[in-house]
Amino acid sequence: MVKLELGALYSRRDEIHRWFGGQPQSGICTPSEHKIILLFTGASGLSHGYADYVDEDGFHIYGEGQSGDMQYTRGNRALRDHEEDNKKLLLFQALGKGLPVRYLGEHHLVSTREEMGVDGEGHSRKVIVFTIRRASDDEQAFGLQLDSPDTRASIDLASTTSQQLVAARTKQGMFRDRLLLVENRCRVTGIEDLRFLRASHIKPWAKCETGNERVDGNNGLLLATHIDHLFDRGWISFKNDGSLMVSELFPERVRHAMGLSTEPQRRPFNPGQCAYLRFHQLNVLRRKIHR
Repeated sequence: MVKLELGALYSRRDEIHRWFGGQPQSGICTPSEHKIILLFTGASGLSHGYADYVDEDGFHIYGEGQSGDMQYTRGNRALRDHEEDNKKLLLFQALGKGLPVRYLGEHHLVSTREEMGVDGEGHSRKVIVFTIRRASDDEQAFGLQLDSPDTRASIDLASTTSQQLVAARTKQGMFRDRLLLVENRCRVTGIEDLRFLRASHIKPWAKCETGNERVDGNNGLLLATHIDHLFDRGWISFKNDGSLMVSELFPERVRHAMGLSTEPQRRPFNPGQCAYLRFHQLNVLRRKIHR
């Protein structure tokens, strides 16, 4: 079977379904010739009245079924029984219509529950919610690949016991997955492939006043590795409209060599991100000291 790389981008039609088969339009895809289930998460669920989300228990994925009560049939049954059927659960993130999907690793089912929800027209109905977690090997690899070096150092220094260290790393994992629901690409380079990006806190981990700030997806950016370094060190920041702010202390020769532009970007930040950016602009961005 084809080996998928964590964080890499794939064409759903030309690669994923060509390699594995299965239903090309379904959010829970069950290829008949492979012992796998392909699970796709993304913003499309909003049109049907729900949105996948992440908390301390894991990634909460809504079942399939656009109208009426969701039932344990087809993909929903396959997902519920994937361990009993000895099928691997592979999670992908859809980045938008016509765009590739991003591989988020092998997961396993933690729990299944039913709750009341609505469909895309606002009608009340029963929905199925699956809670999944990334397989331990993939979670460790994902953290090593995506976590900012400064965040890893802060976690290690702040933890005095193994239990505290596990809790801190669990929170960092939750932050990473929540960030992926807010940001799709690097704001400067446009890179979407996670193998070349870092999950960077806007308000640094060590400066966060509450645990909620540390795991808030709005308190983060996906940045190319060299851009992450510049952002963490205060050489650059961002305005609310998405345009780049460059420290007046940043050597112009280096800036031009890196190809940094101060032209406004097209994607403004949401209100939650703007609050954290204000902290970064005032407390992290390097400024001249005027005497």
